[in-house]
Amino acid sequence: MTGVLDGIRAIEFGMAWAGPLAMRFLGDLGADVIKIERRDDRGAGLGGGSEAVARAERDEWEWGRLPGPTFRAGVYPNADPGERPWNRAGTFNKLHRNKRALCMDLKTPAGWDAFERLVRSADILFDNFSPRGVLSLGIDAAAMHALNPRLIRVSMSGYGATGPDRNNVSYGPILEGASGLVSATGYPDGGPIKEGHAYPDPIGGLHGAFGILAALWERERTGLGTTIEISQLETYAAIGGELLLQTSVEGAPAPRGNRSRRYAPQGVYRCAADPGIGNPDIDRDDAWLAITIRSDTDWAALVEEIGAAELRDPSYAAVDGRRAAQDAIDAAIGGWTRDGDKHALAARLQVRGIAAAAVMTNKDLVEDPQLNDRGLIVEWDQPEVGPRRYAGFPIHFSEWAPPEMRPTPGLGQDNQEILRELGFDDGEIAQMQSDGVIATTPTPS
Repeated sequence: MTGVLDGIRAIEFGMAWAGPLAMRFLGDLGADVIKIERRDDRGAGLGGGSEAVARAERDEWEWGRLPGPTFRAGVYPNADPGERPWNRAGTFNKLHRNKRALCMDLKTPAGWDAFERLVRSADILFDNFSPRGVLSLGIDAAAMHALNPRLIRVSMSGYGATGPDRNNVSYGPILEGASGLVSATGYPDGGPIKEGHAYPDPIGGLHGAFGILAALWERERTGLGTTIEISQLETYAAIGGELLLQTSVEGAPAPRGNRSRRYAPQGVYRCAADPGIGNPDIDRDDAWLAITIRSDTDWAALVEEIGAAELRDPSYAAVDGRRAAQDAIDAAIGGWTRDGDKHALAARLQVRGIAAAAVMTNKDLVEDPQLNDRGLIVEWDQPEVGPRRYAGFPIHFSEWAPPEMRPTPGLGQDNQEILRELGFDDGEIAQMQSDGVIATTPTPS
């Protein structure tokens, strides 16, 4: 069994995280994903700043201090943008494996001619632009289906292609606020706190991949292409069904921090500091242990393990008493965890049947025995970066080996190969290079 999507060609106009993730799933499954970029799209990473700004922020940065936004967005290996930062941005390289790169100006006659040829050969055309951007570029569904009636045309935008907010652009944290879900985050004595990651992006990307696979299945039955239109706001709001139901019955939920409506205590407790990452002299303080006490039996086991006299109050034997005194209980548990290793403490509690787990950092995940044993953590030699470990493909098929992880291509790396496939000869390709229709570097500053 080869890649399950072998023979499927997809064109990607993907921005930021959501779109590239949706198409990365297709590439992992064996589709020929061709990412079309303008020569300045990669910039200095997702921050959209210039190389000069990234380097200036790098030169001013010191370990332990938050980097500037342009440099930070690039997540450069070893904190070094290098000579070609557009090919070294860690976030970009994580999201664009198993794809080919075509850097081409579609607003030139030669570029548009090549694009039309590509559309006629494709099965899928995906974008996550605003509806206004789609029309401006001329890649709307009607125009593309006129070129290829079997095409699956997919547009994913922040708010959808219709409605009063259709032309608003967005990033994940904006959609968190618009969804209403962020109103339930944070602590009782403060305001809303956004999630650590922009979760509307992966949620939208997963919905995009699901919709495309469903459309491919339907095309097998009918032989016809279709249009898929996705609102990232709707995909994110849809995962909050429990909160929406609670709000309709009780009113808006109050933020609870890490605490549960059902169990007590529940929390995340500070442990002994993890070693520095990249600089061993830095004392990191983000080592934590998550604990949930699900029953009175769990509570008795926790009290026995900790042995703290202040936890033996008879009123704590039932959940209502523990909930009423959770501040005091949290302080006692935190005193016990403060000088311990989060992994060792989690193991001790798990032996007693208590729900506990170390809060994992990126470094922990890359080194985790479970994830490595399952084959999720994979390594490839990323050009201009070197060997690095990344998260691989998380779905296992009984008749299909894990997909090959091909590195993210450099800017315009596959220009000539793709254009030859579309029927252009070497002379025509050289002329396109000379005219700036295709490129392998950003515009000189």
